[in-house]
Amino acid sequence: MKKAALALLVLTVKLSVAQASVPQPDEKLAAGEHYTELAGVKFWYKVAGRGPVLVIQAPGWGVGSEYLRNGLAPLEQHFTLIYYDTRGSARSSRPPDEKHMTSADMVDDLEQLRRFWGLDSMTLLGHSHGGAIALGYAIRYPKFVHGLVLVDSNIEDYDDGADRNREIAARKNDPRFKDAIASMTSDFDPKTDEQFDSFLKRVLPLYFYEPVSGLPRFAKTDTGPLPSVWAYHAFAAPDKPLMKEDGSLDRIEAQTLILVGRADWICPVAEAEHIRKGIRNSRLVVLDKSGHFPWIEVSERFFAEVIRFAK
Repeated sequence: MKKAALALLVLTVKLSVAQASVPQPDEKLAAGEHYTELAGVKFWYKVAGRGPVLVIQAPGWGVGSEYLRNGLAPLEQHFTLIYYDTRGSARSSRPPDEKHMTSADMVDDLEQLRRFWGLDSMTLLGHSHGGAIALGYAIRYPKFVHGLVLVDSNIEDYDDGADRNREIAARKNDPRFKDAIASMTSDFDPKTDEQFDSFLKRVLPLYFYEPVSGLPRFAKTDTGPLPSVWAYHAFAAPDKPLMKEDGSLDRIEAQTLILVGRADWICPVAEAEHIRKGIRNSRLVVLDKSGHFPWIEVSERFFAEVIRFAK
């Protein structure tokens, strides 16, 4: 009798351990940091906040999601935010083949993650190149996007060179941007993460309407791992195919909010206006006295617009 009871106890313990080792669906979106491997890439993501789910799409050229996780933290009072590092950046691993560092690959990643998270649809917020990834996703998977927020976003295959050059020219005689413009126009071929990080810091003043006040505030949010020079070179390879977005914006079905800083040179107002014309259910808000990071420079207006739209 004692042997039978002992055997039953051992079996019960084994079953309990086995069950505990199997992730339950709700654990995937539990608050905190997580890792999951999908299609040969190990992704790092973090869940924080409470309320409706809002997926934050970071750029995919070497920076992680840290600056967004710190900068957008006030949204956690209204939403459950899911942040993740794109392939090859920060805590997420590199793909086996560097040719698979395209924006289209990152759209595939987001779809894999959506399925993993068990989301029937999602509201998606993308910043900068993260906006291009979000656009690509909303074009390819329109039924899975409930709402789309594009913050100072670019379009993968849109030629905005003339708009950028015009914005740079308008700043060339401003002493606040002199050194940044000199760095931007110099030969740039970083070999290490440290060199890449140093370059980005030199040109960063150009990304603000008022760098004197904006830079220190941004620095407090930019506390993650160094940007990956490997990811940058793989992403910027000259033979890398671009997603066909410019002529496909009308495929997007989601209600869309487009936010852009009036002083943004890298993703200029003209490009945001082009996006608005292409997406039928969209609204454009141009934010005065702001550059590429409106949650830093015009935080009250920025958060009010996002909360009103996404709630």
